[in-house]
Amino acid sequence: MPVPQDPMAFTDAMADLLRLPDETLAMSYIYLNRYRRFQTSSSSLDPLDEYTLALACLSLAAKSTESPRRMREILFPAHRLLHQYDESSDSHPINRPLSVPSAMYDTLRATLVQAELMLLRVLGFELRLPLPLDYLSRYLDRAMGDVTDAGEDYDSWGKEEKEEYGVLQDSMETGLGRACRAKAVAASKNWQLASLYPARAVAMGCLYMVLKDRGLEGLGDKKSWVDNISSRKVDVEDFDEVVDILKGV
Repeated sequence: MPVPQDPMAFTDAMADLLRLPDETLAMSYIYLNRYRRFQTSSSSLDPLDEYTLALACLSLAAKSTESPRRMREILFPAHRLLHQYDESSDSHPINRPLSVPSAMYDTLRATLVQAELMLLRVLGFELRLPLPLDYLSRYLDRAMGDVTDAGEDYDSWGKEEKEEYGVLQDSMETGLGRACRAKAVAASKNWQLASLYPARAVAMGCLYMVLKDRGLEGLGDKKSWVDNISSRKVDVEDFDEVVDILKGV
């Protein structure tokens, strides 16, 4: 069985096991970075270990992105990932399979609930934070608009017709769209991008990097391109800084 080497790998694995959407995973990383930013300015010791914090972020993000999971659904796979027990494991309850009812399950559940409450206070109970993913679809459509207009208007097709001819439902399901989504989720892991820059600017940076990686370049000067795609809602200086950071992500 795979073993997570750090809290980020643990969060990614849990999101996959729980079949959570990209929006939930990205939001969990936004919460994580907001919490870490708060702790850097706090003089008190951090009461949460990294794995409890990661699980609390993912659990809370699942609720805020309307993909809630029950505590039992979360705790069982999380415990199994972190504790590689087998028949030869020692007798300590933490090294045995989790069961319900049990004192260990009750303890872990209470710990996760308390961690979520701490996280809520740090976030100021503001859970629906802007994500780069919120803007990617419209930015991608605008970036490819002229080319799209020259072809078939697949968006006007009905669901049954799309299914019959194997047409993807929207642009974010294409290879280009999936690459943009993956870039945006990875960007949400970065402390600087998650904490210091508007989600719109991060979305623009992700789109630019994916297009560049695929050998596609926007026409005209960079400022005009950014203004056109973002409807003048992204500062070009923010965009430049985001792109520089994304080069190392």
